Amino acid sequence: MILYITLTLFTISLLILLLKPNYLFVLFALELLLLAVNINFIFGSLLFDDFLGQSISLILFSVAAVDTAIGLSLLLNFYNLRK
Repeated sequence: MILYITLTLFTISLLILLLKPNYLFVLFALELLLLAVNINFIFGSLLFDDFLGQSISLILFSVAAVDTAIGLSLLLNFYNLRK
């Protein structure tokens, strides 16, 4: 059941990434992609009783945080230039 939900989330975010040229939608889609992959890694580590999936998930969460910080800084710079 969880894999179907993450597959749906991954597909929706991939479609947003491919079809919307807007910068905000691209950032949103990347965050959703990383979230779906993280949920799959956590579910796999729980299913196979392995710690590797959880450690990869922590690394991906830090990558998602950096992605969000870079996106917000670019948006703030764009807002200040337009103002």
